Amino acid sequence: MEVAFSSPAGQVGQLSWEQAVASVRFEELAPVSAFPVVPGRRWGPGWWWSASTGRHVVHGSAAMCTQLMVLDRDPAVTGLAGRPARFVWRDEADGRVRSWIPQLFARYADGTGLFADCPSDPASSGARAQRAGAVLEAACARVGWAYRRLEPSP
Repeated sequence: MEVAFSSPAGQVGQLSWEQAVASVRFEELAPVSAFPVVPGRRWGPGWWWSASTGRHVVHGSAAMCTQLMVLDRDPAVTGLAGRPARFVWRDEADGRVRSWIPQLFARYADGTGLFADCPSDPASSGARAQRAGAVLEAACARVGWAYRRLEPSP
């Protein structure tokens, strides 16, 4: 498993997952790719002003903005970022290279991190998203971090 990212200075980097966990401040990174603008949708990409970080955090949907608000209110959260990293791995089933960009990253006061996706509908997860979620959950667990699908608020 490797992680690709853009440094605050705009340089592209890629490290092994374990190296990245030890050296990369994901909460300080720019998004590795833009959120798409979909014509006809009532909601598009935007920015959330984070009280935790004192700066804007990019979001791509109303569901993601809501989760940013929730995380921003958590006193244990010290950093937030939208789409800061692309995970790249070789699928054991077919040998193909796969990748996934989680929508959110949150840094906690104890130094651990959370990568998360924010679906707008609990049933919106396709097979690709489910496989990627399982891979990211296992990778994060290996280093004491977490990956979760943050379900929309009722």
